[in-house]
Amino acid sequence: MKITANGLTLHADDSGHGPLALVFLHYWGGTARTWQPVIAALPANLRKIALDARGWGRSDRPADGYDIATMADDVEAAIAALDLEHYVLVGHSMGGKVAQLLASRRPSGLAGLVLVAPSPAEGKSLSGPERDAMAGAYATSESVGWTIDNVLTERRLSPVMRDQVIADSLGGAEAAKQFWPHTAISEDVSVDLARIGVPVRVIGGENDKVDGVDMLRHVVLPSLPGAVMQSISGGGHLLPLEVPQALAASIAEFVDTECSGGCRTATRPEELPTIFDAALNRGDIDAVTSLFHPEAIMRMQDGETIAEGREGLRAALAQLIAARPELRNGVRRVIASGDIALLLLDWTIRLTPPDRDEIVERGVATQVVERNADGIWQLRISNPLGID
Repeated sequence: MKITANGLTLHADDSGHGPLALVFLHYWGGTARTWQPVIAALPANLRKIALDARGWGRSDRPADGYDIATMADDVEAAIAALDLEHYVLVGHSMGGKVAQLLASRRPSGLAGLVLVAPSPAEGKSLSGPERDAMAGAYATSESVGWTIDNVLTERRLSPVMRDQVIADSLGGAEAAKQFWPHTAISEDVSVDLARIGVPVRVIGGENDKVDGVDMLRHVVLPSLPGAVMQSISGGGHLLPLEVPQALAASIAEFVDTECSGGCRTATRPEELPTIFDAALNRGDIDAVTSLFHPEAIMRMQDGETIAEGREGLRAALAQLIAARPELRNGVRRVIASGDIALLLLDWTIRLTPPDRDEIVERGVATQVVERNADGIWQLRISNPLGID
């Protein structure tokens, strides 16, 4: 399919159906079809969208715009054009660097981030000879073949898959081939990584010669709040083609256990703030609203009710979500009696208005939560500013 995004026409492979979409971003030299073996191994109830980045595959080939920020703009615009409300970014190598920057912008609907042998957001410092060698790696069939065998893979690819990699690498726009090794690989786009508020999994190949597991552990992982690392044995840099089954299993498990925040429920009162924060921070208004009792109310310090019922709360919270907040609630104390509990919370919220510097506020909140007939705890009375 073709998508009009950020002034370009981008090609995408779109398959599967479900409330959660996986958006796949390929490596430097790859295309959307790099992900085909992984997509084929994933459950049918997930929507899978693999994009050709500008300059690669069947997407437009402009003369410029190959910096990380512009490529992140492309993906963000494509997600908006596809009207995705709940999705996980899956980025490989160069695509992983793009995914990190986009996730740090806290886009609405983002539920998780999977980074497959990602290039570090902090950038790589290359010598002149290293840059020149990379810039010539995709010049001829012979140079691509040598790069596949000596740099990119640990496991031998099938002849058909090897031919595909050669064709994809040769087929890239010259501007795309040159800008990554000479400029984009060295760009530092890490300034806002700490703002990422969704689960993150970093997956590396045990024998990766490009973005090795030691680098991932010591550079990429510490920059990503709460990220979890996994190494796949016997894999090189081209994990989507070398070990697609193992990679698909890891992605599916991550989605099942970490990215279903919209459907998560609290079986204990102290779980509710964490679930609430995750849903609010990714901009999932449906998930946020579902955490409230149908007759819930929101009151301020003076006792004034400012919102009542799920629809009223939805309208009030939608205004907050529009400001792309970063909320963190810490549970100081829980007092429970039967099906009612009182939570005392220490909260911090960060807002970044488009025309102002970042705003950081802190305070104490009190929340009354109630357990329903199914044993699920829901917010009954919300007092977001707490008490004096």
